[in-house]
Amino acid sequence: MMSWLVHHTQSEGYASQAEKLSRRHEKERAAELYCLAAEAEVNALEGLNPSKTRTIGITAISAASLYFKAQEFLLARKIAHRWLATYLLPAFAIEELEELLQVIRYEELCISSGIQFVEGEVLVSVKGGEILYGAAPLDLVLRKVDQISKIFYRTTEMLLDLPLRTRGNPTQDVKKYCDPWLLQAIPGSYQFSVRVRKPQDHEQLSFPGISYSEAELRVEQITKKILEVIRATTQDPEGELIEVVPKKDYRKAFLKSAQDLTPPLTGKTFNQIEIKSSSDIEPRPVVLLPATRSAIKEVLRKSEPELPKLPEDKITSLKGVLRNLHLDDDWIEISIDGETKKIYSAGEEIDDRVEPMVNRRVIAEVIERSDRSFEARYSLRDLQLEEDV
Repeated sequence: MMSWLVHHTQSEGYASQAEKLSRRHEKERAAELYCLAAEAEVNALEGLNPSKTRTIGITAISAASLYFKAQEFLLARKIAHRWLATYLLPAFAIEELEELLQVIRYEELCISSGIQFVEGEVLVSVKGGEILYGAAPLDLVLRKVDQISKIFYRTTEMLLDLPLRTRGNPTQDVKKYCDPWLLQAIPGSYQFSVRVRKPQDHEQLSFPGISYSEAELRVEQITKKILEVIRATTQDPEGELIEVVPKKDYRKAFLKSAQDLTPPLTGKTFNQIEIKSSSDIEPRPVVLLPATRSAIKEVLRKSEPELPKLPEDKITSLKGVLRNLHLDDDWIEISIDGETKKIYSAGEEIDDRVEPMVNRRVIAEVIERSDRSFEARYSLRDLQLEEDV
C-alpha cells in the first residue's frame, strides 16, 4: 500500500494542474483534476495512524476543499462529516471543516436560485479595537460596506474606459454590469464578503467603442482588478499604482477611497482591515493599518502640493460639523461652535466621498490666505472625518 506522502504528493500534482486550467477558464477539465486530487487525499487519509491528528486534520481539510472546488458538494460534505465525527481532529481542523460546510450550503443555495456571479469574491475583515468576534458597531460596518461598494463601481468605470465620475451616482448601465452583493461571511473578527452578480441584459447595454461581449469580458475581471488597485494604492502608490491605474485622476480618486477605508490613526474603534480574495486569484491579503492612512496622505500631498503663496498665509485645521456643500460652486460649510465657516477650493472633491460626511464631525486642513477677504480666506487642502484622524 502506498504511503501518505505518495498519495499526498500525487494530490498536489493534480491540484496544481487544475489551478492552471482554472486560470485558463477550462472549468470542466479543472473539475476532473480537482476530483482526482481529492481522491488521492482520501486515499492518503486511509493509511494514517490515528495518533497523527494534525496530519489527519490538514489532509481532511484538503480533501473536502478539493471536492468543493470540483463542485462535488455531496462528496465534500461527506468527507467533512465523516472526519468531524471521529474526535481525531485538532481544533483548527474542526473550525475549518465547519466553515466549509457553511460555504457549501451557501453555494448550493446560489446554484438553486439561478443567480450567477462573476469569478471571485472579496472578503473584508475588520479587526482590533472595539471589534468583537462576529460583531462590530453598525455605523462602522455600514460605512465600510458603502466605501467598498464605491470602489467596485469606480473600478468598473475604469475597466470600461469611462471618464472619472466626480458628480452623481453610477449610470444604470454601469450598475447593470456591476451589481455588488453583500454576503454573510464566516465569523471571525468582523467579516463580510462582496460578489458581483453577472449582467442580465447584455443586449441592452452599450458603451462607446466597446461591444457588449468585450465589456462583459472586462467586467469579469472586477474582483481581480479591485485587489490589484487596493494593493498598489496602499503598498506602492508611486510605482505599481501607475501601472495598474494609468490615468492620474483615477489614481487620485482611488488613493482617497483607500485612505477613507483605512483604520483611524488612534486605532480605537478598529486597527486593521484585511482584504483578500476567497479564491486562489490572489492568495495574499492586503492589510490596511493606521499607518497606511498617513502614508497615503503624504502621497496625495506630493501629487498636488498646494502651499501658501504669501509669507502671511498659513496652514491650519478647522474642526466642526460639515453642514453644507456645493462642489460645483467650489465650497463647503463647516459649523464650529455655532459659527459657520465657508471653505473654498473644494471643487475637485468627489461628491460620493464628501456627501456621507455631511452632519458628521470633520477636520478640514486649510490654507488661511491673507490676500482674500475675511469671508473667503479659507482654501481646502484635505478633508477627513474627525473619528478617522
